[in-house]
Amino acid sequence: MISFEALTCHIDLDKKIYVGYSGGPDSTALLHLLHSNNISNIEAIHINHNLSSNSAEWEGHCRQMAKKLGIRCHVESVEIKIDGDGLESAARKARYKIFTKYLQEGGQILLGHHSNDVAETFLLRLFRGTGVDGLESLNVKRVVGNGYLVRPLINLTKEEIMMYLKENNISYIKDESNYEQEQDRNYIRNNIIPSIEQRWIKASSRISNTSDFIKIKNQSYEILFQEKFKHLIKRKIKVKDLKEIEEQFVVDIIRHSIKKQNIAMPSKKVIEEIIKTFLQSNPGPKSLVAWTRADNDQPGGEICYQDGCIIIAKKQ
Repeated sequence: MISFEALTCHIDLDKKIYVGYSGGPDSTALLHLLHSNNISNIEAIHINHNLSSNSAEWEGHCRQMAKKLGIRCHVESVEIKIDGDGLESAARKARYKIFTKYLQEGGQILLGHHSNDVAETFLLRLFRGTGVDGLESLNVKRVVGNGYLVRPLINLTKEEIMMYLKENNISYIKDESNYEQEQDRNYIRNNIIPSIEQRWIKASSRISNTSDFIKIKNQSYEILFQEKFKHLIKRKIKVKDLKEIEEQFVVDIIRHSIKKQNIAMPSKKVIEEIIKTFLQSNPGPKSLVAWTRADNDQPGGEICYQDGCIIIAKKQ
């Protein structure tokens, strides 16, 4: 039994509530759970990505299910333009653009992400060589546009969600693209995690818990770090000040300063190049280190040298 309190503790029931409704098992369970708990202030948003020959059928299913529940269903059709991004990244950008359009002041978009999704994201980022920040658990609630994105099912497992659907005889869409092995996330979901869980029971939940622990530790470190070095976390930093600090803290000062400018975080290799260029060498007016993010989710960045300072900016 999924408790009402656990489901709604991060939701403002007095504000507009939208459910991102793909018709798959997770969003279907979320929509039904909210409806069965008599939360009336709900509308669904179905985004037709037009990536499958079944897209029109799925759209019709979502319209029909929402109508059966007495819930208004907004349908948005999008054309996914990859333009150098991966398919998953391009589709996510299209979705978030639509979410932002719907969200008014304090409104909420609810998504059906669960603990297995956290485990998949953890492993995906781990294999791609992310830093510690990238291994944090997905945010339960975060700002999107003028409102919030909320993940009420984040502490539930896929198994619990499927059990709920089965017990209540609720139909849902089965997306064949979830089994295409070309996508990294699908490979992790369909091959790596099942293999791991043959040996370690509930491995997905344990990975998700580890991701939570990392998030808590990162938050604690962040508080202490900001208290000690907030005077250096800015767009323009004196090199002589950085040279007086231990290198591991210098790296984090640079990373925090880059993050503050809403610029893509550089890789470990680029960070090492920044340290070598500006702290271990004699930088001059032509010294420059630039980087980009492969999926273009954030603008690239660059650091140059001027008047004894490094200057952080978006890549020209």
